[in-house]
Amino acid sequence: MINVCIVGFGAVGPVHAIALKNIDGVNIYAICDNKKEVADKAASEYGCKAFYDYDECLKDEVIDSVHICTPHYLHFEMITKALEAGKRVVCEKPIVMKKEELDVLFENYDTSKVFPIIQNRTNPSIVKLKELTGANDYGCLKAVKGIVTWSRDEKYYNSDAWRGTLKYEGGGVLINQAVHTLDLMVYLGGKVKSVSSSMCNHSLKGVIEVEDTLNSCIEFKNGAKGIFFATNAYPLNSGVQFEMEFENKSFLYYNGALYSDGELICADADKAVGKIYWGNGHARTLKDCYTGGSKLCADDVKDTMYTMFAMYESAKSGETIEL
Repeated sequence: MINVCIVGFGAVGPVHAIALKNIDGVNIYAICDNKKEVADKAASEYGCKAFYDYDECLKDEVIDSVHICTPHYLHFEMITKALEAGKRVVCEKPIVMKKEELDVLFENYDTSKVFPIIQNRTNPSIVKLKELTGANDYGCLKAVKGIVTWSRDEKYYNSDAWRGTLKYEGGGVLINQAVHTLDLMVYLGGKVKSVSSSMCNHSLKGVIEVEDTLNSCIEFKNGAKGIFFATNAYPLNSGVQFEMEFENKSFLYYNGALYSDGELICADADKAVGKIYWGNGHARTLKDCYTGGSKLCADDVKDTMYTMFAMYESAKSGETIEL
């Protein structure tokens, strides 16, 4: 039996709990949250132990694995402390908030024990698209497009002090919401050669320090070109749009369904734990992590993370950034 402690029980911690209780061989041993009432309530609901201090949690030798569901600025220290304590780590996106932290993580720690939650890779439509494009029967990849149009208002950003701040969130729509779509571009499109990006805050001036909109032109090492556009300034949370154009075939993933040259070929489930536009892959991703499926470790999202940091660097400097 693998004993798990979920660290942070805000928006996404409960999603992990619901998924974990349905995985054979996994036991929710503890909930850790610095808000005592939150930890106690969750511990009572799941019949487990409550911790209010992360360091105390790591001292418990019964805990095999920690799930980090905390604000971005805590991820790096929590991951490294857990690894040093001999724990397995499952971490929500982003793995870390800064490029320098990512460098240290890969240079000094065993990242094969760090499992990121990039759940959209497990969506049935994306699994099918990976299978089809992996066969490479359609000629050269010419173009890749990723578009995210979601809504985050003042109430959302005021719900927690860390949101919308450079110091604690590290960025806005890219690092917090659209990184999943960027991951699909890198996962399916290939390694990135360069990015040229810009960002701005259209809708929440004076409310947040970070971008609500970011766009980028991407050049892939295989010669394909891409565009990426993400905004939180849309009034609704609409389905992600992801396109791949080959010489002899086109694919469109939109609103949870995959189309090829206009024909529907696959659709995701219409129910999800959490928000439907997040995708419905948390349960599959966590099951894979613990039952020997297609496990994602930190190395698998390394290119995505460095591309994300390059986009921010480009947007800040106005220069094209080579990776």
